[in-house]
Amino acid sequence: MIVNDELLVSRRDFLAKSAGVAAAASAAPLLLAHRARAGVPPGQLGLIGADHVGITVPNIAEAVTWFQDVMGASAPLTFGPFSGSFLAGLLDVDPAAVINQITVLRIGHSANIELFEYTAPDQKTTHPRNSDYAGHHIAFYVTDIDAAVAYMESKGVEKFLGPLPVTGGPAAGQSINYFRTPFGTFIELISYPRGMAYEQARHVKPLWSPKENGLDSEVTTVPGLLGIDHIGITVPNVVDAARWFADVLGFANPLTFGPFSDSQGTFMQDLLDVDPRAVIDEIRMVGGDRGPNVELFQYEAPGQDQTFRRNSDYGGKHIAFYVEHIDKAVAYLESKGVEKLDGPLAVTGGPAAGQSINYFRAPFGTFIELISYPHGMAYQKTAAVPLWDPRDNRK
Repeated sequence: MIVNDELLVSRRDFLAKSAGVAAAASAAPLLLAHRARAGVPPGQLGLIGADHVGITVPNIAEAVTWFQDVMGASAPLTFGPFSGSFLAGLLDVDPAAVINQITVLRIGHSANIELFEYTAPDQKTTHPRNSDYAGHHIAFYVTDIDAAVAYMESKGVEKFLGPLPVTGGPAAGQSINYFRTPFGTFIELISYPRGMAYEQARHVKPLWSPKENGLDSEVTTVPGLLGIDHIGITVPNVVDAARWFADVLGFANPLTFGPFSDSQGTFMQDLLDVDPRAVIDEIRMVGGDRGPNVELFQYEAPGQDQTFRRNSDYGGKHIAFYVEHIDKAVAYLESKGVEKLDGPLAVTGGPAAGQSINYFRAPFGTFIELISYPHGMAYQKTAAVPLWDPRDNRK
């Protein structure tokens, strides 16, 4: 179903009307909304939660400075460069690709952000839109969205339409606003201080929220920012992607809403920087016991780029999950038929020593990383503010 102009009272009420139309669809979600690990035998995956989201940026010094100056980020871990043909097998990049630098940031008390700067022969240097298959955003939870939005505006950050409250349907109770950084990454601020409507349904356990780690802001200058709430990604088929997260990672899907469109106006462009005629067919929020959730979008849009980005491209991304035992977790994902890249790779030198990693590619094009550092990492011996450890996420 497409929401048409007859349903629109005002642009501010757009999501309320759209979500209300879609409420019936979410009343019987695809996946059970409890925390049973569907398809995941206990102990085999040992997944704790999202450790970080990785993004490739044009200029890492610019990106680090922006996160520090605007969001008050701490940057305790920097390593690299790396080059050599081993990167092709490890990260699915051109054998001649070079990682100039990796810096990992902490903002709040939730997952971290890992920044990459690459040079590569085949590097795409255009940024994906939210409606493209490579589209993505990082959403931070804030306790007071008006104060947080005003702060971002005071720092000159490019702002889209909002703050926009959702007043109807299963997502009612949240307010959102998108921003774009100078290096092309979309940032969302989200707040739902009284929860969301879907939480009132029978037998539903709410998605994890950074509120569970406390309401005090840490390592940030954005008023009331608690940490990453979710990572949003656009996928070719949202039902297939949600089923993969359930079957492979054991994620629940308690929140489904949409569709959203505007057949004549510019609402979609103003809100999300997509083509005015873009349609969000459906949004599904999936998550596990602890740590940031994953928000899945399915779009139809004129000019939609239906190619997937490599890790070395602008817009390249991955989602890293912390696991208790890297070898067991890697073996488990292999048993589920997930495409595996080279690894596990143990980092034995430099500031990142102590971590072990392995990348995988999901069938919907997103790179998934498993990471483990059961005894910590070398940088922690001298870091004034360590990175957030997902093992500290409260249930």
